[in-house]
Amino acid sequence: MKLTEDLFIDQQLSRTSGFTSLEINAGSMRNRGIEIALNGDVIRTREMVLNLNANYTFNKNEIVDLGQVDEFELGTSIIREGLPFGTHYIVEWAGVDPATGAPLYVDLDGNVTPEYSDDFAKADFGTWLPPVTGGFGLDFSWRNLSVRSQFNYSYGNKIFNNQLFFQENHGFAGFNQRRVMLDIWQEPGDITEIQSNQFAREFTSKDIEDGSYVRFRNLMVSYTLPGRYFNNEVRNVRLFVQGQNLYTWTAFTGFDPEEGNNIAQYSYPLPRIFTAGIDINF
Repeated sequence: MKLTEDLFIDQQLSRTSGFTSLEINAGSMRNRGIEIALNGDVIRTREMVLNLNANYTFNKNEIVDLGQVDEFELGTSIIREGLPFGTHYIVEWAGVDPATGAPLYVDLDGNVTPEYSDDFAKADFGTWLPPVTGGFGLDFSWRNLSVRSQFNYSYGNKIFNNQLFFQENHGFAGFNQRRVMLDIWQEPGDITEIQSNQFAREFTSKDIEDGSYVRFRNLMVSYTLPGRYFNNEVRNVRLFVQGQNLYTWTAFTGFDPEEGNNIAQYSYPLPRIFTAGIDINF
């Protein structure tokens, strides 16, 4: 467990002082969790080695103290005592009314309503910080052939996909839109998640998506030619090919679930890279 204290908080002051706030060390945040790492040879002979590795990290984050207040809002997130840092704070989406095409929301009493209000915002949609992270991979060699791979994963976080707000919004029809916009409500009885263009699109939990993923981070295959195939000056020659960020399994529809932010805003995704080379050892 780690308790971080004396975090900067804006302390509100009496306006008679001539200032509105004073930044003081009053915040506290606690992190508790476990880390597990496993590494071992599954097969080991004179000609073959198969090594497997895996690691797992679980962290529970909690805001413990905020000084003179117990919460404050930060855009579409909230800093609140008892909740993890990065908790989403937004109005809950309830779908589209098939009869009118109007967007529906959930108020603080749990009632479905076509009326939108910032006062309906709630902190029921998780945090963008993943509580579970880790990785796994293998290291295989047989005679002169070597194969190494590495995967990493993240689980349990939610990302506000702000890209959807622009790509599924008739207010931005002059720009590229997602194909789902072809399902926009047009007449009574239509069952869809795309409201009529008579109603403005608001920031809601509709755009919060699961940010969990498994990424095939790296694969390297190499073959080493011993020095006897060359002159006496060459010890060996190693040929290799490598791929990075080969594939990502995720339900997140944005550019990259490895966003590193609570809001996905067209951050450039990690590129897929292929490399080939020759190492000559003298």
